[in-house]
Amino acid sequence: MRAFRLRAVLAVSALSVTGGLLAGCSSSDGDNDAGATHGDGTVNKVAGASEGPSAAPSALADGMGSDTAADGVFPRTVTHFEGTTTIKARPEKIAVLSTGQLDDLLTLGIVPTASTRAENAGLVPDYLADAFPKDKKKLAAMTDAGTRTAPNLESLAAAKPDLILVNDSLGDLYPQLSKIAPTVVTAGQGINWKRDLLLVGDAVGEGQKAQELLDGIVGNAEASGSALDGRTTVSMVRFTPDRTRMFGVSSFTGSIAVDMGLSRPASQRFNAISQDISAEKVDTADGDWIFYSVQGDAAKTDAATVLAGPLWKSLKAVEAGHAVQVDDDPWYLNAGPTAARLVVRQLAEHLR
Repeated sequence: MRAFRLRAVLAVSALSVTGGLLAGCSSSDGDNDAGATHGDGTVNKVAGASEGPSAAPSALADGMGSDTAADGVFPRTVTHFEGTTTIKARPEKIAVLSTGQLDDLLTLGIVPTASTRAENAGLVPDYLADAFPKDKKKLAAMTDAGTRTAPNLESLAAAKPDLILVNDSLGDLYPQLSKIAPTVVTAGQGINWKRDLLLVGDAVGEGQKAQELLDGIVGNAEASGSALDGRTTVSMVRFTPDRTRMFGVSSFTGSIAVDMGLSRPASQRFNAISQDISAEKVDTADGDWIFYSVQGDAAKTDAATVLAGPLWKSLKAVEAGHAVQVDDDPWYLNAGPTAARLVVRQLAEHLR
């Protein structure tokens, strides 16, 4: 993670807080890994850990959170991954810079005033637009604050937020962001989606509501999973322009499989985010079911050739009609409560 931040520091030295695009650090996408090298067999680890957790942490990290347990009480001081921030009044214009935070706020009933976006994508993923149609006009009015890897601080400052939310992958920008507005830094990465929801809830004065939402999602996952055959193995695969990956236990969707009590293929029972696989070894990702996604244009990934090839067609999941293409955004790119609900629902619908 420190290597990520060094790039951010170098970028800041070239630009003022309100000037142009800030060339940031590595992607803050939900399940992008902490490493910079990719290739067949490369294991992509959780940032700062040699081994990731076997389940998504369901409580705030030690010492993190607000100094008041009651919702709606301000001022409040929030301890987060870059220090402490005092929020004097209930924030009305919130900016979200990192993956999962737009999902968090919308699920809590709040529409941000500014947001970043994934590369070559709009501000609002389709799954969130579909889930919150009543917020369509407000979402369309959000300020575009650049990409998640390179937030545009000039646009951000112009939006005049009274609270900024950002993941720790951009933590070295904290001093600059704090000059624009009070800033709270969450952990980031998909495996931390639960504790990030709780910290976001604390920051906006909705900590109890966030806990209730989380309890409901986890309870539903457990109930949905209990109605399924836990022996059925579920494989998770993502095709992107730079590589193909199968996902491990310490990923967003991997953590949902844990909550549902689902089995994983032996090749995916590792405590990391994902493992790169070549087109020639895609059979290592076989299972009773395969839930795969393609980011963007399939022709720019291995998917175009792999899905049409004899090796893929020979997989037992494919032969059984159990290979399901899913929406890349909620399954493998974003990580938040509404995405979690969708993944649980789709897993249950297919596996029952």
